[in-house]
Amino acid sequence: MFLHGNGDNALSWAIKPHINSEHYPLAPASVYHSFKQANYNDCELFGLTYLSTQQQSSPQYNYHDTNKQQMLARFINDVLAYTGKSQVNIVSHSLGVSLALSSLTKHQQWSKVERFVAVSGALRGLSSCLYMGYANALAPTCGSQHISDQYTFGFYPDSGAISPLWGQNKWTGSKTPLSMRNMPKQQLGTRFYTVSAGLHDQIHCTSTQGRGQCSASPLFNQNSNVYSQLNLGSGSLAAELDFDFSDLSPYNLSGGDLDGIGHFNSKINSGVVLLQMLSSNCQGIACASSYPYGPAVVASNP
Repeated sequence: MFLHGNGDNALSWAIKPHINSEHYPLAPASVYHSFKQANYNDCELFGLTYLSTQQQSSPQYNYHDTNKQQMLARFINDVLAYTGKSQVNIVSHSLGVSLALSSLTKHQQWSKVERFVAVSGALRGLSSCLYMGYANALAPTCGSQHISDQYTFGFYPDSGAISPLWGQNKWTGSKTPLSMRNMPKQQLGTRFYTVSAGLHDQIHCTSTQGRGQCSASPLFNQNSNVYSQLNLGSGSLAAELDFDFSDLSPYNLSGGDLDGIGHFNSKINSGVVLLQMLSSNCQGIACASSYPYGPAVVASNP
Protein backbone atom coordinates (compact mmCIF):
# COMPACT_ATOMS: atom_id res chain seq x y z
CA MET A 1 0.00 0.00 0.00
CA PHE A 2 1.32 3.43 -0.99
CA LEU A 3 0.34 6.62 0.84
CA HIS A 4 1.26 9.99 -0.69
CA GLY A 5 2.12 13.21 1.12
CA ASN A 6 0.51 16.62 1.50
CA GLY A 7 -0.61 18.43 -1.67
CA ASP A 8 -0.24 15.17 -3.56
CA ASN A 9 -2.15 12.12 -4.81
CA ALA A 10 -1.59 8.41 -5.35
CA LEU A 11 -0.55 8.84 -9.01
CA SER A 12 2.68 10.52 -7.92
CA TRP A 13 4.14 7.12 -7.04
CA ALA A 14 4.35 6.68 -10.82
CA ILE A 15 6.32 9.93 -11.43
CA LYS A 16 9.47 8.98 -13.31
CA PRO A 17 12.74 10.33 -11.87
CA HIS A 18 13.86 13.38 -13.82
CA ILE A 19 16.79 14.79 -11.83
CA ASN A 20 20.20 13.19 -11.37
CA SER A 21 21.72 12.88 -7.94
CA GLU A 22 24.99 14.78 -8.42
CA HIS A 23 27.31 12.77 -10.75
CA TYR A 24 25.34 9.53 -10.38
CA PRO A 25 23.18 8.04 -13.16
CA LEU A 26 19.51 8.95 -13.29
CA ALA A 27 17.23 6.40 -11.64
CA PRO A 28 15.42 4.72 -14.55
CA ALA A 29 12.01 4.00 -13.04
CA SER A 30 9.36 5.38 -10.74
CA VAL A 31 8.48 3.64 -7.50
CA TYR A 32 5.48 2.02 -9.17
CA HIS A 33 7.46 0.82 -12.18
CA SER A 34 10.30 -0.44 -9.95
CA PHE A 35 7.81 -2.79 -8.33
CA LYS A 36 6.30 -3.75 -11.68
CA GLN A 37 9.74 -4.58 -13.05
CA ALA A 38 10.24 -6.81 -10.01
CA ASN A 39 7.19 -8.82 -11.15
CA TYR A 40 4.64 -7.36 -8.78
CA ASN A 41 1.15 -7.45 -10.30
CA ASP A 42 -1.26 -4.52 -10.19
CA CYS A 43 -3.51 -6.60 -7.96
CA GLU A 44 -0.71 -6.51 -5.37
CA LEU A 45 -0.06 -2.74 -5.47
CA PHE A 46 -2.57 -0.33 -3.95
CA GLY A 47 -2.51 3.44 -3.71
CA LEU A 48 -4.96 5.61 -1.80
CA THR A 49 -5.64 9.27 -2.60
CA TYR A 50 -6.90 10.57 0.74
CA LEU A 51 -6.99 14.27 -0.20
CA SER A 52 -9.70 15.84 -2.35
CA THR A 53 -8.75 17.98 -5.34
CA GLN A 54 -9.40 21.09 -3.25
CA GLN A 55 -7.26 19.78 -0.40
CA GLN A 56 -4.44 19.01 -2.81
CA SER A 57 -4.46 22.61 -4.00
CA SER A 58 -4.46 24.02 -0.43
CA PRO A 59 -1.94 21.91 1.49
CA GLN A 60 -1.44 24.49 4.24
CA TYR A 61 -4.93 23.60 5.53
CA ASN A 62 -4.42 19.82 5.73
CA TYR A 63 -3.73 17.99 8.96
CA HIS A 64 -4.46 14.64 10.64
CA ASP A 65 -8.17 14.21 11.33
CA THR A 66 -10.90 11.62 11.79
CA ASN A 67 -12.05 11.53 8.17
CA LYS A 68 -8.61 10.76 6.73
CA GLN A 69 -7.82 8.25 9.45
CA GLN A 70 -11.13 6.45 8.93
CA MET A 71 -10.62 6.42 5.16
CA LEU A 72 -7.25 4.70 5.59
CA ALA A 73 -8.60 2.17 8.09
CA ARG A 74 -11.36 1.17 5.69
CA PHE A 75 -8.90 0.96 2.80
CA ILE A 76 -6.67 -1.44 4.73
CA ASN A 77 -9.65 -3.66 5.47
CA ASP A 78 -10.73 -3.55 1.82
CA VAL A 79 -7.25 -4.49 0.59
CA LEU A 80 -7.08 -7.42 2.99
CA ALA A 81 -10.55 -8.60 1.97
CA TYR A 82 -9.65 -8.32 -1.73
CA THR A 83 -6.30 -10.11 -1.44
CA GLY A 84 -7.30 -12.66 1.17
CA LYS A 85 -4.18 -11.78 3.16
CA SER A 86 -3.89 -11.11 6.87
CA GLN A 87 -1.34 -8.28 6.63
CA VAL A 88 -0.25 -5.43 4.37
CA ASN A 89 3.05 -3.60 3.85
CA ILE A 90 2.78 0.19 3.91
CA VAL A 91 5.07 2.65 2.10
CA SER A 92 4.25 6.22 3.08
CA HIS A 93 5.62 9.67 2.31
CA SER A 94 5.54 12.90 4.33
CA LEU A 95 1.98 13.55 5.60
CA GLY A 96 1.12 9.96 4.67
CA VAL A 97 3.62 8.70 7.26
CA SER A 98 2.06 10.47 10.23
CA LEU A 99 -1.47 9.90 8.96
CA ALA A 100 -0.80 6.16 8.84
CA LEU A 101 0.81 6.08 12.29
CA SER A 102 -2.15 7.89 13.83
CA SER A 103 -4.79 5.87 11.97
CA LEU A 104 -3.21 2.50 12.77
CA THR A 105 -3.05 3.50 16.43
CA LYS A 106 -6.54 4.96 16.62
CA HIS A 107 -8.19 2.00 14.85
CA GLN A 108 -5.97 -0.64 16.48
CA GLN A 109 -4.78 -2.06 13.17
CA TRP A 110 -1.08 -2.57 13.85
CA SER A 111 -1.48 -6.36 13.82
CA LYS A 112 -2.46 -5.97 10.15
CA VAL A 113 0.89 -4.40 9.16
CA GLU A 114 3.97 -6.53 8.53
CA ARG A 115 6.36 -3.79 7.34
CA PHE A 116 6.13 -0.02 7.55
CA VAL A 117 8.38 2.23 5.45
CA ALA A 118 8.38 5.94 6.28
CA VAL A 119 9.80 8.27 3.62
CA SER A 120 10.62 11.78 4.90
CA GLY A 121 7.85 11.80 7.49
CA ALA A 122 7.71 14.50 10.18
CA LEU A 123 7.85 12.18 13.19
CA ARG A 124 9.10 14.98 15.44
CA GLY A 125 7.13 17.74 13.74
CA LEU A 126 8.47 20.49 11.50
CA SER A 127 10.77 23.14 12.93
CA SER A 128 9.47 25.56 10.30
CA CYS A 129 6.09 25.34 12.06
CA LEU A 130 7.60 27.17 15.01
CA TYR A 131 7.39 30.33 12.89
CA MET A 132 3.74 29.69 12.06
CA GLY A 133 2.58 28.99 15.60
CA TYR A 134 0.61 26.10 17.04
CA ALA A 135 -2.84 27.60 16.30
CA ASN A 136 -2.46 29.69 13.15
CA ALA A 137 -5.72 29.70 11.17
CA LEU A 138 -3.74 30.40 7.97
CA ALA A 139 -1.69 27.21 8.34
CA PRO A 140 -3.49 24.53 10.38
CA THR A 141 -1.08 21.94 8.95
CA CYS A 142 1.29 23.39 11.59
CA GLY A 143 -1.17 23.08 14.46
CA SER A 144 -0.51 21.29 17.72
CA GLN A 145 -2.73 18.57 19.19
CA HIS A 146 -6.42 19.46 19.36
CA ILE A 147 -7.55 20.19 22.91
CA SER A 148 -10.57 17.86 22.78
CA ASP A 149 -9.42 15.12 20.36
CA GLN A 150 -5.92 13.68 20.70
CA TYR A 151 -6.12 12.14 17.21
CA THR A 152 -6.52 15.54 15.56
CA PHE A 153 -3.16 17.27 15.23
CA GLY A 154 -0.70 19.06 12.96
CA PHE A 155 3.08 19.21 12.71
CA TYR A 156 3.87 21.63 15.52
CA PRO A 157 6.81 20.23 17.53
CA ASP A 158 5.72 19.38 21.05
CA SER A 159 6.22 22.38 23.33
CA GLY A 160 6.58 20.20 26.41
CA ALA A 161 3.78 22.17 28.06
CA ILE A 162 1.54 20.45 30.56
CA SER A 163 -1.50 22.27 29.24
CA PRO A 164 -2.65 21.42 25.68
CA LEU A 165 -3.51 25.11 25.29
CA TRP A 166 0.17 25.93 24.86
CA GLY A 167 1.33 23.79 21.95
CA GLN A 168 1.20 20.32 23.45
CA ASN A 169 1.56 17.62 20.80
CA LYS A 170 1.97 14.08 22.09
CA TRP A 171 2.52 12.80 18.54
CA THR A 172 5.59 14.90 17.77
CA GLY A 173 6.85 14.65 21.35
CA SER A 174 8.73 11.81 23.01
CA LYS A 175 7.12 11.09 26.37
CA THR A 176 3.81 9.31 25.68
CA PRO A 177 2.65 6.11 23.91
CA LEU A 178 1.44 8.35 21.04
CA SER A 179 5.00 9.49 20.26
CA MET A 180 5.58 8.79 16.57
CA ARG A 181 9.36 8.51 16.94
CA ASN A 182 8.83 5.80 19.59
CA MET A 183 6.14 3.89 17.69
CA PRO A 184 8.39 0.87 16.92
CA LYS A 185 8.87 0.30 20.64
CA GLN A 186 5.08 0.19 21.02
CA GLN A 187 4.52 -2.09 18.01
CA LEU A 188 7.05 -4.91 18.21
CA GLY A 189 5.22 -7.10 15.67
CA THR A 190 5.95 -4.71 12.78
CA ARG A 191 9.23 -4.10 10.94
CA PHE A 192 10.09 -0.40 10.52
CA TYR A 193 12.28 1.37 7.93
CA THR A 194 12.92 4.99 6.95
CA VAL A 195 14.26 6.85 3.92
CA SER A 196 15.13 10.55 4.22
CA ALA A 197 17.24 13.33 2.73
CA GLY A 198 18.87 14.93 5.78
CA LEU A 199 19.86 18.60 5.40
CA HIS A 200 18.85 18.46 1.73
CA ASP A 201 15.16 18.18 2.68
CA GLN A 202 13.50 21.56 2.03
CA ILE A 203 10.42 20.72 4.10
CA HIS A 204 12.26 19.62 7.24
CA CYS A 205 15.33 21.84 7.14
CA THR A 206 14.29 25.14 5.59
CA SER A 207 14.18 27.24 8.75
CA THR A 208 17.15 28.42 10.80
CA GLN A 209 15.39 27.51 14.03
CA GLY A 210 15.80 23.81 14.77
CA ARG A 211 18.38 23.39 11.99
CA GLY A 212 20.63 21.25 14.17
CA GLN A 213 17.92 18.65 14.75
CA CYS A 214 15.92 18.77 11.52
CA SER A 215 17.64 15.72 10.00
CA ALA A 216 16.33 13.62 12.89
CA SER A 217 12.69 14.50 12.30
CA PRO A 218 12.05 11.66 9.79
CA LEU A 219 13.74 9.04 12.00
CA PHE A 220 12.38 6.54 14.48
CA ASN A 221 14.23 6.06 17.74
CA GLN A 222 16.37 2.96 17.50
CA ASN A 223 14.76 -0.31 18.50
CA SER A 224 15.23 -3.98 17.65
CA ASN A 225 12.45 -3.82 15.01
CA VAL A 226 13.86 -0.73 13.26
CA TYR A 227 15.76 -2.51 10.50
CA SER A 228 17.14 0.31 8.38
CA GLN A 229 17.17 4.12 8.35
CA LEU A 230 18.86 5.55 5.27
CA ASN A 231 19.81 9.08 4.23
CA LEU A 232 19.81 9.44 0.43
CA GLY A 233 20.13 13.23 0.47
CA SER A 234 22.31 14.92 -2.14
CA GLY A 235 22.71 18.11 -4.15
CA SER A 236 21.89 21.51 -2.68
CA LEU A 237 21.25 21.96 1.00
CA ALA A 238 17.89 23.34 2.06
CA ALA A 239 17.96 27.15 2.26
CA GLU A 240 17.57 28.61 5.75
CA LEU A 241 14.35 30.47 4.97
CA ASP A 242 10.78 30.26 6.21
CA PHE A 243 8.99 27.64 4.13
CA ASP A 244 5.87 28.49 2.15
CA PHE A 245 3.38 25.83 3.22
CA SER A 246 1.08 26.66 0.32
CA ASP A 247 3.51 24.94 -2.07
CA LEU A 248 3.76 21.40 -0.69
CA SER A 249 3.88 19.87 -4.15
CA PRO A 250 6.02 17.10 -5.67
CA TYR A 251 6.89 19.61 -8.39
CA ASN A 252 8.32 22.15 -5.94
CA LEU A 253 12.02 22.02 -6.79
CA SER A 254 14.16 23.47 -4.02
CA GLY A 255 16.77 22.15 -1.62
CA GLY A 256 18.17 18.84 -2.80
CA ASP A 257 15.37 18.41 -5.30
CA LEU A 258 16.97 21.13 -7.44
CA ASP A 259 19.92 18.95 -8.37
CA GLY A 260 19.75 15.76 -6.35
CA ILE A 261 17.64 14.23 -3.60
CA GLY A 262 15.47 16.37 -1.34
CA HIS A 263 12.04 15.92 0.22
CA PHE A 264 10.19 14.78 -2.90
CA ASN A 265 12.95 12.96 -4.74
CA SER A 266 13.59 10.88 -1.62
CA LYS A 267 10.34 9.23 -2.71
CA ILE A 268 10.47 9.57 -6.50
CA ASN A 269 14.04 8.25 -6.92
CA SER A 270 14.08 5.52 -4.25
CA GLY A 271 12.08 2.73 -5.87
CA VAL A 272 14.84 0.10 -5.69
CA VAL A 273 15.53 0.91 -2.03
CA LEU A 274 11.85 0.64 -1.08
CA LEU A 275 11.62 -2.61 -3.02
CA GLN A 276 14.60 -4.06 -1.17
CA MET A 277 13.17 -3.04 2.20
CA LEU A 278 9.91 -4.83 1.46
CA SER A 279 11.16 -7.95 -0.31
CA SER A 280 14.29 -8.93 1.62
CA ASN A 281 15.66 -9.25 5.12
CA CYS A 282 18.13 -6.39 4.58
CA GLN A 283 19.32 -4.29 7.47
CA GLY A 284 21.11 -0.95 7.64
CA ILE A 285 23.08 0.14 4.59
CA ALA A 286 22.49 -3.27 2.94
CA CYS A 287 19.02 -2.02 2.03
CA ALA A 288 20.71 0.29 -0.49
CA SER A 289 22.95 -2.37 -2.06
CA SER A 290 20.90 -2.18 -5.28
CA TYR A 291 20.89 1.64 -5.36
CA PRO A 292 23.62 3.06 -7.66
CA TYR A 293 21.76 6.34 -8.26
CA GLY A 294 23.17 8.50 -5.48
CA PRO A 295 24.93 8.51 -2.11
CA ALA A 296 23.38 6.45 0.66
CA VAL A 297 24.42 6.40 4.31
CA VAL A 298 22.88 5.21 7.54
CA ALA A 299 20.86 8.15 8.88
CA SER A 300 22.24 9.70 12.05
CA ASN A 301 19.81 9.72 14.93
CA PRO A 302 20.94 11.87 17.89
